[in-house]
Amino acid sequence: MTYTIKAQFDSTVSPAKLSRWLTTAEGIAGWWSDKVEGEADKVGDVFRVTFPTSPVVFVLRVSARDDHVVEWRIDEDPPWWKGTTIRFEATEKEGGSTLLFTHGGFEADDPIIPVITPAWVRFLDNLVEVAQTDTPNPAVRN
Repeated sequence: MTYTIKAQFDSTVSPAKLSRWLTTAEGIAGWWSDKVEGEADKVGDVFRVTFPTSPVVFVLRVSARDDHVVEWRIDEDPPWWKGTTIRFEATEKEGGSTLLFTHGGFEADDPIIPVITPAWVRFLDNLVEVAQTDTPNPAVRN
């Protein structure tokens, strides 16, 4: 059985404005880690994210992309995320959008789940704030 981390956030910006922060290295570096290299716009694009506390560079591949969905797949690194998928789905609502986040493909008893769940909430809170203020503020600085 697999396990999926799920979170939902409301935002005062449109899905297109949220998407801007998920589809370029500069955008991702504006809310997640400030060291992002590569391309993140089209299906098949690969980008790398570096964290000062990790000896492994995170390598993510865009596996789905349209006006409301951005999905990243982790094929190898970090090994504790191998085979998982990160998905952002933004739907329009009055006054902004709702962002549904999932990170799935973990084994149900994976010990990394209680570690990354609160980290994702922190990062996603930051994503929403950055999108609403239109001002980069990386959660992690290298």
